[in-house]
Amino acid sequence: MLGTELALTAPLVAQTPSAPSAAPTGAFSGTNLSGQVVAAQALTTGAALSGTAATVVYGASVTVIYLATGTTRTSATDLTGRFVVTGLVPGGPYIVQVRQPGYRPQTITNVFLKADESTALTVTLNPETVAVGTRRDDRTALESAVPVDVVDVATLVRTAPQTDLTQLLHYTVPAFNSTRQLAAGGSDHVDPSSLRGLGSDQMLVLVNGKRRHTTALVNLLSNRGLGSVGTDLNTLPSLGVERIEVLRDGAAAQYGSDAIAGVMNINLKNSDSEGSVLLNSGLTTEGDGLATLLGINKGFRLGQKGFLNVTADADYRGRTTRSYSRDPLVSPVFVANNPAAERAALAAAGKTYDDFVQRNGEAEVRNLRGLVNARVEISDKLALYGFGGYNFRRGQASTLWVLPATQAPNIVESLFPLGYEPQVNTRINDGAGTVGLVLGQPGPNRWTLDLSNTTGFNRMTYDLENTLNASLGASSPTVFDNAGGFQFLQNVTNATANRFFDKVLAGTNVAIGAEFRADRYEILRGDERTEAEYDLGKEGSQQGAQGFSGFGEASVVAGNRTNVGAFLDVEADITKRWSVSGALRYENYSTFGSAFIYKVTTRVQAAKFLALRGAFNTGFRAPSLQQVLYRQITQRPGVTGVEFSGLFSNQDELTRAAQVPTLTPETSRSVSGGLVLTPTPAFSFTADAYVIDIDDRITLSGLLRTGSGISPEFAQVLANNRVTQAQFFTNDLDTRTQGLDLVANYRHALGQGQLTLSAAANFTSTRTRRQNIPANFRSLQEDDNPTTNYIDPRQLSLIETGNPASKILLGINYTRGKLGVGLRNTYFGEVRYFDVAPDPTVYDFGGYLLVFRPRTVTDLMVSFQATKGLGLTLGAQNLLNVRPNTLDEAASNGVAPGGFASRGAFEQFFQNRYGSPSPFPTNRDVYPYAPVQMGINGAFVYLKAVYNFGL
Repeated sequence: MLGTELALTAPLVAQTPSAPSAAPTGAFSGTNLSGQVVAAQALTTGAALSGTAATVVYGASVTVIYLATGTTRTSATDLTGRFVVTGLVPGGPYIVQVRQPGYRPQTITNVFLKADESTALTVTLNPETVAVGTRRDDRTALESAVPVDVVDVATLVRTAPQTDLTQLLHYTVPAFNSTRQLAAGGSDHVDPSSLRGLGSDQMLVLVNGKRRHTTALVNLLSNRGLGSVGTDLNTLPSLGVERIEVLRDGAAAQYGSDAIAGVMNINLKNSDSEGSVLLNSGLTTEGDGLATLLGINKGFRLGQKGFLNVTADADYRGRTTRSYSRDPLVSPVFVANNPAAERAALAAAGKTYDDFVQRNGEAEVRNLRGLVNARVEISDKLALYGFGGYNFRRGQASTLWVLPATQAPNIVESLFPLGYEPQVNTRINDGAGTVGLVLGQPGPNRWTLDLSNTTGFNRMTYDLENTLNASLGASSPTVFDNAGGFQFLQNVTNATANRFFDKVLAGTNVAIGAEFRADRYEILRGDERTEAEYDLGKEGSQQGAQGFSGFGEASVVAGNRTNVGAFLDVEADITKRWSVSGALRYENYSTFGSAFIYKVTTRVQAAKFLALRGAFNTGFRAPSLQQVLYRQITQRPGVTGVEFSGLFSNQDELTRAAQVPTLTPETSRSVSGGLVLTPTPAFSFTADAYVIDIDDRITLSGLLRTGSGISPEFAQVLANNRVTQAQFFTNDLDTRTQGLDLVANYRHALGQGQLTLSAAANFTSTRTRRQNIPANFRSLQEDDNPTTNYIDPRQLSLIETGNPASKILLGINYTRGKLGVGLRNTYFGEVRYFDVAPDPTVYDFGGYLLVFRPRTVTDLMVSFQATKGLGLTLGAQNLLNVRPNTLDEAASNGVAPGGFASRGAFEQFFQNRYGSPSPFPTNRDVYPYAPVQMGINGAFVYLKAVYNFGL
């Protein structure tokens, strides 16, 4: 399913006939299976008929599977909810699956049929409710007053090309974007993601309704999520996830900080008997990027009503690299600006450019993951629950070659006389656990109390290979086992009381709650020989390890904060056709004060087939503790030797001396409105428009440096700290994001099979309403020098146009018998952003505005049910081998630096002024691609095998 708002998930119990003897083999006879599908509760979306037949379900899909051969027959219910499947083999066993949008699917096992008779079933469907955007336990996605996508992960992971959650969502939910980053430091190993074109840290993630901790990583080199701290969705094994609900609306008043763009709730599997084993393996058509995953999931019964569900997997993803042509005048190996001498040096060394190929693709990543979900019913009024998991990840990535032609001071003849390509590796340990209890008996007019405590931990450390610290000469190690890192710990204690009053108006739900959250962040020092700031400023000062400067003594920090919050949430049906809700929330932080926010929604069932909905909310996002405390010194080659630059925290003396304002929370206001159209049970369509205003948005400032127009006082502050340039986190933007979400789904029994069509789209645009620049830095933003700005042009462009302007998904799936075929197309709209600015000590112009034209990716999936338990899928992701524009193409599509009318004019100017071809866009000849809309790997073929047991 692509972009669907309806989930098809856990099986329920239904009436089943008795079991006669096993079925004989042979041709099909006149044995039939008939029955009626009814609803336990009629929906307001038109899926159930009105009048005397209010509980029957029209248009439900009924699939009958003969386990002996895997043969499948499909039918649909008529206006009275009845169905008949003819021409079946007597005996069994059969499995009967009943599916209908808005209801939980029903699976009936061990059905046996009598010869030449019609066996009858009565199947009762329960509504498929959602847990985000409402605290009622009877709201479905189409009944919600705000848009909710429900992604059936349990089904999707069995056939889709992707296995990790970020990529599954990237090709399923149009408002969600996540691309694997390249040459982006820690972001090579943790995929940043976004919702509705906003930041990675403006989407709140829940697991089973409880807040999920963020990573310790601050994205500093990535194209997506630059300067933000997000949640690593890939720490959870996808095989252990039942479904994901994506609330596309601000919900900070309901759930707290970060929920400006929306909320994602990850529902873990809760089966008490079923299980499966998943084996996935694939390879790009260029022969690299081997991806292999082996996972197992199994449910066990705990007591009479409880369950224990366990998942474990091991995942490997190999490196990729894509062909390019090293330009000897841009990225020479031995001799700069002299092609003849370069050729001679290569020949003398017995080398060619093939010996200096840059690894420019995805990092190698290995995962080990475990997940547990459990619940025990102690009595009718007491239940205990717990869930949690652990992920160990090992990542290996490459940085730019260090070559004699351009970085001679960093070449040590006795170690790497011809240069070297540093490897920056990571170790990630991520764990989380929740324990809780529910007091009270569910049902109308009864209070229930949910008490829980959640602890989450993320630790990321670096180690280096194939590198050195040139300051140490021949005594430098070439492997550094510890270059430092960071870790983040979060503990959340939550209490929520809930009650549904069925006699107040047409039904009113009241929820009140409180929450206490404690955060702790630390930067960890590593081997001092990797540090750029070791003996900083002294004679013979250390430059740090090439490829990655470790965290030095001055960067080590540990900090804590706490916050207390309370909320009131009321949702009322004024009539059976009109519902309203309101939420109020107050939070107080130990570090910067308090916030009071609210949300109101309404939904009107204007007609049986049409509902109108809308919402207005205020929200906030507290600056992450990582953004408040992060500090690092890095080194880079300069005109007069090695120069040091720093990212300084809000707590740093330099930041205060520079009069950079203290970080404050982002605040937001958003309004949304839409419609829900359900003219038939087989078709649904939703359209939702939104406007989101964010004030005091937190970004990374530009690099402010000596000799670039800064005040003498600030220049002295830099000199006192022995750095030439500095960056800070700052509340420097007010933005407005506008967009439109469209989702349509259609299901139809075609012949003896089932046809599913889906279409979904997101159109979004972000613009800056105001720039918040302190008075002492305004001259930097207002002068004509494009190389030094308080607001970084690159980050500003990534915020405004760094996400696809549109994303459209079209899918078609057909299943008949043992065979299923799926085809889906994903259209990514245009992306544009500024290239990394050139060194301002050498060049007096900024970077290219890069423009990446729209792209469409096509996936093909062919599934075959080989036996009753074994399903196989052979498929291709990006079947037509489509890739984003190269950096060269994006530069030609875009705008040249310096105000030149064309790229050709700029290149001619550069040749005349500097006597060599332009090296811009930066690293274009060794990093030819940027992963802006989708990955750069091209076509990927794969085979999946899933074995099911416990049915």
